[in-house]
Amino acid sequence: MAATAAISVAFATRKLLTSSSRNLKQPLSLLSSQRRSSSFFSISSAPLPLRRPQTLRFSTLPSISATISVGDKLPDATLSYFDSADELQTVSADELTSNKKVILFAVPGAFTPTCSQKHLPGFAAKAADFKAKGVDTIDCISVNDAFVMKAWKKDLKIGDDVLMLSDGNGDFTGAIG
Repeated sequence: MAATAAISVAFATRKLLTSSSRNLKQPLSLLSSQRRSSSFFSISSAPLPLRRPQTLRFSTLPSISATISVGDKLPDATLSYFDSADELQTVSADELTSNKKVILFAVPGAFTPTCSQKHLPGFAAKAADFKAKGVDTIDCISVNDAFVMKAWKKDLKIGDDVLMLSDGNGDFTGAIG
């Protein structure tokens, strides 16, 4: 009877993990051990056959893949920024990129170490080279609000080489995956 209960629990657990993993994209491994009979729970019937361990693969981590490519139409969202006159402006992604050659890059957050030391300064340093090759604007998007983006730009002394865009509600970021 205990062996039957153990099998039922194992089957229910496997079914639960398998059914809940359908929407999950990146695998992790969960190894179940082989069934061994225990002298405490042994019964007088024939022993259960040994099986190879089952491997269930699932994860709650998202799969990372590019959802946009060069030339794709960007999802429309309203982004905000402070202009050179220190006025808060809004712009749609469509207005930002219509009939223009644009470098658009995103960072996970303002004032993060790698973004502050490598990403944003790297684009700012190469701005003249990009503009010489026909790039109209270089735009940095983050989910921070426009005030944080303004402070980050001032802190790094970026000037007007890179347009610091706020996707404060995460609408654009969510739309591109």
